[in-house]
Amino acid sequence: MMRTQRIAAGAALLAAVLAVAAFAWRDRNAYPRLALREPHLALPDPNQALHPGADGRPMLLVVVENTPQARPQSGLADACLVYALPTEARITRFLAAYCGSRPAAIGPVRSARRFMLELAADLDAILVHAGSSAEALTLIQRERLRVINQFWRPEPFWRDPRRRMPHNLYTSYDRLLADLERAPMATEHRPLPYAFSYEAAAPAAGAPADVVSLDYGPLYGVRYHYDPGQERYLREQDGRPHLDADGRQIAPRSVLVAFVRWTDLLVDGAPSSRIDLIGGGRLVVLTGGRLREGTWTRPPRGPLAFADETGGPVVLPPGPVWIELFPADRTVAAGPAPVR
Repeated sequence: MMRTQRIAAGAALLAAVLAVAAFAWRDRNAYPRLALREPHLALPDPNQALHPGADGRPMLLVVVENTPQARPQSGLADACLVYALPTEARITRFLAAYCGSRPAAIGPVRSARRFMLELAADLDAILVHAGSSAEALTLIQRERLRVINQFWRPEPFWRDPRRRMPHNLYTSYDRLLADLERAPMATEHRPLPYAFSYEAAAPAAGAPADVVSLDYGPLYGVRYHYDPGQERYLREQDGRPHLDADGRQIAPRSVLVAFVRWTDLLVDGAPSSRIDLIGGGRLVVLTGGRLREGTWTRPPRGPLAFADETGGPVVLPPGPVWIELFPADRTVAAGPAPVR
């Protein structure tokens, strides 16, 4: 009798499963219709996909050299956010951050300046560098800023014997993460000074600006050519394409030019430079081959913020962003591509 009851129960369970399966098969087309009621669920969140540190890992900003001896650099084409900043004699350096990519080589890595630490602090990022100016070192020690300094933590770094010192120091994203696993640093997720939106891909407002030139000075002049097919700004430097070490041209989706007060100076007898990030100034926003005006502001303790011509937030199409901190006394030229 017990065996008969078990057989009957099993048959009933099998019948129930078959009935559910038949119902699901009959109404299988209902599931796509339900999904279409909330189409935003099928789209990736651009702030999660493109915000450095959105994966829960600390945000890293790597100081990358830009002298002719350091070119071509490694890892810049993989960066989703890059700050370009003038240092002594308007020799530019870069702060590179990464979202989904994990380049096997980033560099050459060089020393930090005070304004680099201020930008990293705005985002609660960890600055990755090799040495620093005396002013920057004082700030690191006084404020107990989070840094990975090759002088203090050499494990994530190596030197490439094919290049001459000091232009041959490199790191990698995985090595930096491994170093943070050995000696963690607590950071928090902070918003970028701009936002992303798929609706910003083709702005109707603004003046045509297919070609934009930034006159940093000899050897460091920059030109961006907008490529409508790729919807990218192809970066040139010193009159030639700015290529990564693997031959890829640097090509951000958007370029922001913040006009800043820059000065050369001596600190304890040593040459240094300063960018005044307190207050505000003019901002140029380049997206979709068009130029829009805006402003940047930053209170004494940060963070850096961008606003468009209406005073609202700067909204960009999803993709890599380059922020050029450009001396306000230098020349910027922008306009449509020349007719041939």
